[in-house]
Amino acid sequence: MVQKISSAMTRQIRSNALRAASAAALAGLLLAAPLASGVRPLGIDDLMKIRNVAEVRISPDGSRVAFVISEINLERNVNDSDIWLVKAAGGAPFRLTRGPGRDDSPRWSPDGKMIAFVSDRDGSSQIWLIDPDGGEAFSPAAVKGGASSLAWSPDGTKIAFLAAGPKPAAEAKSWKAPEDIMAYDPDLPGAAIFLLDVASRSVKSVTGAPYAVVDFAWSPDGSQIAFAHQPSPRIRDMYKTDIAVVDLQTGAVRDLVKRDGIDTYPRWSPDGRRIAFFSTGGMTGWIGSWYVYIVPAEGGTPRNLTPTFDEFIFAPRWSADGRAILFQSSKGLGNQLYALSPESGEIKPLLGDGLVWSDFSFSTAGDVMAMIGSDAVTPSDVFVTRTDAFKPVRLTSINPQLKDIALGRQEIVHWKSFDGREIEGVLLLPVGFVEGKPGPMLTYVHGGPSGRFIRSFSAQIASPSPVQADSYPLQVMAGLGYAIFMPNPRGSYGYGEKFRKANIKDWGNGDYRDIMSGIDAMIAKKIADPAKLGVMGRSYGGYMTGWIISQTTRFKAASLGAGMSNLVSFYGQTDIAGFLETYFGDVPWKALALYNRMSPVTYAANIRTPTLILHGEKDARVPLPQAEELCGAMRRNGVPVEMYIYPRQGHAVLEPKFMDDMARRNVEWFGRWIK
Repeated sequence: MVQKISSAMTRQIRSNALRAASAAALAGLLLAAPLASGVRPLGIDDLMKIRNVAEVRISPDGSRVAFVISEINLERNVNDSDIWLVKAAGGAPFRLTRGPGRDDSPRWSPDGKMIAFVSDRDGSSQIWLIDPDGGEAFSPAAVKGGASSLAWSPDGTKIAFLAAGPKPAAEAKSWKAPEDIMAYDPDLPGAAIFLLDVASRSVKSVTGAPYAVVDFAWSPDGSQIAFAHQPSPRIRDMYKTDIAVVDLQTGAVRDLVKRDGIDTYPRWSPDGRRIAFFSTGGMTGWIGSWYVYIVPAEGGTPRNLTPTFDEFIFAPRWSADGRAILFQSSKGLGNQLYALSPESGEIKPLLGDGLVWSDFSFSTAGDVMAMIGSDAVTPSDVFVTRTDAFKPVRLTSINPQLKDIALGRQEIVHWKSFDGREIEGVLLLPVGFVEGKPGPMLTYVHGGPSGRFIRSFSAQIASPSPVQADSYPLQVMAGLGYAIFMPNPRGSYGYGEKFRKANIKDWGNGDYRDIMSGIDAMIAKKIADPAKLGVMGRSYGGYMTGWIISQTTRFKAASLGAGMSNLVSFYGQTDIAGFLETYFGDVPWKALALYNRMSPVTYAANIRTPTLILHGEKDARVPLPQAEELCGAMRRNGVPVEMYIYPRQGHAVLEPKFMDDMARRNVEWFGRWIK
């Protein structure tokens, strides 16, 4: 049955959610062992109440940390967020903003006496200012279309930010066109840099066409801004990103790095003589490695400082003394922070084992840093440490209610695949798991395909909201007696470029066999009952779910979200057609057999697994027809299938009522088919 969800069906959604909740309660009988008195498993209602920490920013003197707490408001169907403060020495966190809607992106002024932030409390996203010691927030100026990406000038007198640039010139018409005609793939305005003078509250434009700005940084003396730009804001133009510098006195713009591929995130050295940036080194393939480059601020030939570093890198900054460039990178099931010498190219890891660390922020002197930490039982919290010795201290406990809830235990698992290659993954054991007593197991396939699972509370990191927006409520499922198996098959990042590229022209072969051999390993360990298997995933994980059920009937149920089914038609529908060319080596009309061979719909006659399909109505990355093609084929073949379409939603489903609904539907679906 195919059913479109619309705003007129809100009561239907809630009714279905209640039905799913009842089914979930019955599914609680799956628990392998009784829980301790006073302790209960996590429910979906509990999940929707979990608060998430984001955007940690330490004060210039290192004494306080500003951070954002976001939480779902189901009644208003919004994600609320506010800015909080906590002392680096410890103590109770203090809520700084209380505006309705979203308050985020806190940025300390250089003297630490003011915090700028972005808020949509009055409608569009605007710049607001507040005294961190208390007082009323105020908006110094109205920005047409909204503002983002705030950065104080070094002297604290101005704030640079991004806002919509001028609209592209419309094509001249000699007639009055009907207003409801829609142009296919129209030109879109990119972001431009603007300056807010804090004292006068005046705003002026710094850049305009033809630059779609994606990132920028002030020079140390405040006279220039280096910025990364691409021809348009379209994702397909990402591999045409270059770096330029604008003189704020004259307005003159000069090219600094102009070549093929991605050159972005420019960062000035403390002495203003050099600019470090991230680059693909002229390569335009979607899954190649990134490198740290350096170039003289006045121009010259860029130099690659990390030619042998074999992974994605992000979040650059110079150390306060200019002797190192700090950057973050994926490493297996976690992250690592590195210090890179701009002279010798030596790279040193700075973090120890433990939690999954992210979003690092440093004091002006560079002696203290704050960051976010997460693990299997900690959704996210604020930590601080001195930089000369990594000894993180936890400053917050954002979700104290979890202490009374039983959570599944997480393990890191390894196994040998069909060709002897070792594969790694995360295993979430069911609450009350008893060794040697196999039970139902759901295999969760990540997106990408160059995504990965990590050892955090919500192991899928592709979601914009790491806790709430995952439509597969993992800890809820663990509380219902399911083991959750999360493999990182070939094609995943975090394991080097060779591993990341191992599924080029090979979708559904090596990666599929990696996943299936991992399932067999979990069966051999008596984790999984081979008669009670399910599979699920979104995006590429949705593609792989469709592929898996087209290749085997071992699974009792499947859930597929935003997944591709016909790679030939997908090429013409998606906004990332070049992504397919990277993986398949050519366009479909020149490699038709390859595209067809790797499309799940080609093998639709083999599918017997009851399948739930969930898709956003406005998904540009994996457009809706991809779900409709697979669903139509399954219905034609008499396979149990239900499909639900979420209005207004893109590739990520972000409205809270829909997040809640998706989670409940998935729990109900697997409870219905996996006995």
